[in-house]
This record gives sequence, structure tokens and C-alpha cells, in this order.
Amino acid sequence: MTNQTMSSRAVSLALAIAAAFAGAQALAADASSAPALEEIIVTAQKRSQNLQDVPISVVAISAQQIKDAGITDIRNLAILTPGLTVTSEGNETITTARIRGIGTVGDNAGLESSVGVNIDGVYRPRNGVAFGDLGEIEQIEVLYGPQGELFGKNNDAGVINVTTKRPSSTFGAMAATSWPAACMLVISRTAVSFR
Repeated sequence: MTNQTMSSRAVSLALAIAAAFAGAQALAADASSAPALEEIIVTAQKRSQNLQDVPISVVAISAQQIKDAGITDIRNLAILTPGLTVTSEGNETITTARIRGIGTVGDNAGLESSVGVNIDGVYRPRNGVAFGDLGEIEQIEVLYGPQGELFGKNNDAGVINVTTKRPSSTFGAMAATSWPAACMLVISRTAVSFR
């Protein structure tokens, strides 16, 4: 081999190593600025856990997701929850929920719903009572499949676990209207804003 061939191979090798280091630094810079996954905490097993550590099929919906989707009633929750159907026949007291097509038909006093509803850890035996005025919601979890072990009997289809916002020591109020245009009045201790 000639000296010229050896030197051209050495230069090529040096350029390849330099390019590899530059590429690795660029990838490291991109990885540090990449968005991280948000940690979702659920209480599907009656204790706060990361959603990835829970061995149950769960859909967790935050208050912001509910607001962004325009959900104003628990019956509209099917927009964000695949497999959930909430129907109301006439009035709010005759409301039935079904998960993956399984649920109790009607509001017979002798039957408990196949879909359990827990609001702040309290079981509600009648869906019509459970889906009334809930106030401000912090999170809704829909647990698929039988949940009799943790949430009591007759939860063959699953459980809708509702967590409402906790009381705050600061004063605040919120009102919303959709006529004539969408606007919102927010009152807090320090300011009043109209959006």
C-alpha cells in the first residue's frame, strides 16, 4: 500500500469518527428537549398509583380534557371513553350506563346496575342518583371488566370512578354561558375577569 492510500484512509476514518460524535451530540440535545410523558395518577385499586403500574384496563379523564371536549353532562362522557354508553330515558333519574355493551336495563328497584358508580369513594347503587349534579370534577376513571374484588358485588361490566375537586381555602366562583356568545366569568379573591 502506498503512503497516499494510507493517509486518505486515515483521513476518512477521522472524518467518520468526528461525524459520529457530532451526530451523537445532536441526538443528545434533541433528546433533552423532547417532551416527556405526563404521569397520570389513578385510584383504580383504591390507592394512588401511576396508570402504567395498574394491571386494570382504565381510561383516566382529567378536568382539562373534559373542558376541552365540551362535556357538560356525564352522559356525554362517551365522547372520550370508548365502549361506554350512558342513556337517559325521559328524566335524569332513569339513567343507565353500559360498558362494552354490558349493563342493566331500566331502573328496577330490585336490580343493581352492572356498572358501579363511585363518587369520591362512595358507592352509588342507582345510576340516576349517581349521575346528578356532581359539581367540579377533578378526574373520572372508567375501569373495564369485573371489579367485584375492590368495588363490591354486581360490578360485572366495570366501574365509573368519579373524583371531585377538594375544597379550597381561597374564595372562587365560576359561571359560564353560551348565549349570545361563549363567555365565562371567573371570580377569585384577587380579581374578576370576563372571558
